[in-house]
Amino acid sequence: MSLRSLKSAREIVSKLQSGSGAQKLSPQVTKISLAYAFKGKTECAGAKHFLQENLPRMQYNNPDVEFEVFKSADPATKPSVTVHFGERGSKTIDIPTMQSDTICDKVFQASP
Repeated sequence: MSLRSLKSAREIVSKLQSGSGAQKLSPQVTKISLAYAFKGKTECAGAKHFLQENLPRMQYNNPDVEFEVFKSADPATKPSVTVHFGERGSKTIDIPTMQSDTICDKVFQASP
């Protein structure tokens, strides 16, 4: 069920606390950046679903982590997620044609 279709605050909080993406990230993670093309490419479907369903859960359960979303009108933009580890660097994960649950798993497994 989509988070947008829920009616009460209790339902929304319940969905944010459960499901894919509803867990704590490593304390080393300082920022997560998502980039994708919102026009043209079908390989960005997983990134769009991740943005709507999983990213809100990550944001709710990790309030100290900064989240950025870059939407591009250029269809040549490759979808990717970058996990930043502060001064320890960052890791970019290419996510074309990847399902949103798999994207979540890759983000939670990322290490510097």
